[in-house]
Amino acid sequence: MASSAEMTTRDEWRAYWPVVLAGVFGVGLTSVHVYTIGTFISPLEAEFGWTRAQISAGVGVSTMLGAIFGPVVGMLIDRFGPRRLALPGALVFYAATAAISLATSNVWLWWFMWAAVATGGLMIKPVIWTSAVAGLFDKARGFALAVTLCGTALASALMPIVSTSLIDSFGWRTAYVAMAGILFLATFPLFWFCLDSAADRKRRSPAEATASTPVLTGLGVREALLTWRFFKLALAAFIFTFCATGIVANLVPILTWMEVGRTQAAAIAGLAGLTSVVGRLTTGYLLDRFNPNIVGGISVLFPVITCALLLTAGTSVPLMILAVVIMGLALGAELDVIAYLTARHFGTARYGTIFSIVSSLWSLAVSIGPTLANHVYDRTGGYSPVFWAYIPLFVIVSLCLMTLSTLPDFSKQPAQGEDNAQP
Repeated sequence: MASSAEMTTRDEWRAYWPVVLAGVFGVGLTSVHVYTIGTFISPLEAEFGWTRAQISAGVGVSTMLGAIFGPVVGMLIDRFGPRRLALPGALVFYAATAAISLATSNVWLWWFMWAAVATGGLMIKPVIWTSAVAGLFDKARGFALAVTLCGTALASALMPIVSTSLIDSFGWRTAYVAMAGILFLATFPLFWFCLDSAADRKRRSPAEATASTPVLTGLGVREALLTWRFFKLALAAFIFTFCATGIVANLVPILTWMEVGRTQAAAIAGLAGLTSVVGRLTTGYLLDRFNPNIVGGISVLFPVITCALLLTAGTSVPLMILAVVIMGLALGAELDVIAYLTARHFGTARYGTIFSIVSSLWSLAVSIGPTLANHVYDRTGGYSPVFWAYIPLFVIVSLCLMTLSTLPDFSKQPAQGEDNAQP
């Protein structure tokens, strides 16, 4: 096999496609609860009388814990490799998802159950899967990350429909148990047989880390965190995720507020997942060929159109569909852009730790974005103030990405080692 420096785009795909396949389902698993919580709101409101903010705060608790402990997970990835974390983490995640079915009218128990979900979720965070892919791919990294991160599109397209069907057929409690079983059967075998990374290969055996396995180079953690480009990238990730999840996680409630039936609302919400695939793959292709700072800065402006359409759509279903489609395109682009820019600006030597810090801010945004949007609904009876607030915030995100510094060149840096990649 060719050395890592000589491998073409086709060589990389031929050698490492199983890792991407595992990553697609892993990223999808990570985002399941974000895209299904909206479908559980109505039955939980009816049974327990909780507010929408209280219900969505469950996901907030889970993602908040992810934000707090994410950097620790990143350091563990850099030390032990993604596989040793992902396999046990996925098993805990399935079990905790099924356990949500045991919730009572005690809202504190509801939040505690989501803390259990977070325990498994920490070890299957997107950084697990992107770390594996970014460390193996070089020439095709942008597109490989794009395909991997299509897992969120898979989850957002299918899971609202699946969860709504399960709730309508069996009730919300059985729906959580059934979801856990479906997720286990659909994902765990792939993780077991396909998940691998450069770090895992080097950990298992130096002999296995052949010339075809890419070297890991880049900035140390302290060096990266002290740069302005890290601040801008992290700020952009936080603001965009805060706003985007405020919309996407609440698409079903937003559309029912706009007088669309729940089943139709779930179907329309699923379009965001389908179009995010187009947005993600297109963005990945562009990232490998054009200035990624500009590509990212343009892509995150699309939600401004979504907000404007939702503010003016009234009861027009075609305009609602257009708004969701455009939101999906932007949603697909953003995760890919941040993951790619992290690897390009800071390298792969400490990618796990650096991207975990960024994704911790991501998790913080997810934990408060949907809950705050629903709090606005609880106080005002609508989502219009949310859309007005998001428009200038998306513009700020675009400015942060477009003004990132010139991409550094790590190609001549020595391979990862104690001397050149500070902790």
